[in-house]
Amino acid sequence: MSCLLASTCLIEIREELKPCLHGGRFFTSEDVGNLIRRLNTAISLAEEIEEEKASLERRERLFTGHSRPALVGPNVVAFPGSPTTPGGRA
Repeated sequence: MSCLLASTCLIEIREELKPCLHGGRFFTSEDVGNLIRRLNTAISLAEEIEEEKASLERRERLFTGHSRPALVGPNVVAFPGSPTTPGGRA
């Protein structure tokens, strides 16, 4: 088992579970323990990816000055208009 990517870990687990689908194989308590450890590895890898992605997004916002557009609901005015002044541009 070489879990360098979360997807690889999960694919390996899925392939190992397939024979159990129709009763061809049953799990012992040792098998379940191993499955839990492998799932924990996949979870850790996924969490690392998520943290790195969030860090890169924060860094991008700091350096570019751009952020994701805000979601505006029906009762919110995103850019309120300025009052028009006589003789000014509308």
